[in-house]
Amino acid sequence: MSRKHAALQRRVARLAAEWKDPHDELPWAKRDIVQNIEVAEDGEVTITVKPNRPHCPCCLLDLDNFRTKLLQTKGVSFASLTVVGIPASDRWTRTINRSM
Repeated sequence: MSRKHAALQRRVARLAAEWKDPHDELPWAKRDIVQNIEVAEDGEVTITVKPNRPHCPCCLLDLDNFRTKLLQTKGVSFASLTVVGIPASDRWTRTINRSM
C-alpha cells in the first residue's frame, strides 16, 4: 500500500469516526453507525452505515451531508454509502447516492 493510499484511508476513517449524530453530540465512533469502510487505491470510497433512527428524515439528510463532505475530502474520487439494518434500506441507499 502506498503512503498516499494510507493517508487517504486515515482521512476517511477520521471523518467517519468524528462525524456527529444530528440528535446528540456523540460521534459516530461511539454509536456503531459505521459498519465497514473500503478505500480503493484510485480514491473510490464505499462506506456501509446503519442509522440509529430508521424513520428519521434528518438522519437521511445527515447521511447526505456526510457523503458530500466525503466527496470534498482530498484524494476521494468517488463516494458511495450503503445503508443496512433498517426498513427500506435500499431506498435510503439510492437516495443518498443519487448524482449531485
